[in-house]
Amino acid sequence: MEGCSTITRIHVNQGGPVPTAHRPCPTDLEIEHAGPGYRPLTKAALLTLRPDGRVALVRRSRRPDRGQLALVSGRLGPAEWLDEAACRGAAQMLGITVGVQDIELSGLLHYRSARGAGRLCAVFTTQSWSGEPQITARRDDREVVWADPGGPPADCRPLTHAVLNQYVAGTLYSTLAMPTADDTAATATTTPAGTHPQDRRTAGPFTSDETRVRTEIRGTT
Repeated sequence: MEGCSTITRIHVNQGGPVPTAHRPCPTDLEIEHAGPGYRPLTKAALLTLRPDGRVALVRRSRRPDRGQLALVSGRLGPAEWLDEAACRGAAQMLGITVGVQDIELSGLLHYRSARGAGRLCAVFTTQSWSGEPQITARRDDREVVWADPGGPPADCRPLTHAVLNQYVAGTLYSTLAMPTADDTAATATTTPAGTHPQDRRTAGPFTSDETRVRTEIRGTT
């Protein structure tokens, strides 16, 4: 994929080992009110790609995303690198082992949640792992779905659609304003009677003009 890059990690250590402070992961509220500077919640997503180009997604089994397809990802911990978080997310969600040397940076998505809070999502890709991707007993997911990144199912989460669209376009940086609960309800009321939401499969949440305005992505290749 054009625009992907290998990961180079540089360690600067002139005075011996650098101590690492281990502390519990902060809550969303603590992140949003942590003082001067922008400190958004950050996650690392890993697109695990089969030889046929399909990517592994997981179907959620609990609210608020029950029944929707989500990315394989992990929230960045206080003492963790982005590539480590991506590999850990794959281990926890799919039960597979991925080495940081086997993943590539695909892009960065800056988005706002439905409540308006800032978020960052670093997206990595891999075609190499050990183990068979499957739902682990400790997760709140119910199945693995191998989807076509260029035509994902309509029941993907908005963030999942945005990341896959960015990957297919080869875009390095994109922004996204997630639809609010009120927007979602308004969209549902405009759906013609007898039409199932999953019938809108060609472009997911970017099908109608009024939805596209709310979730417009602007990207840099």
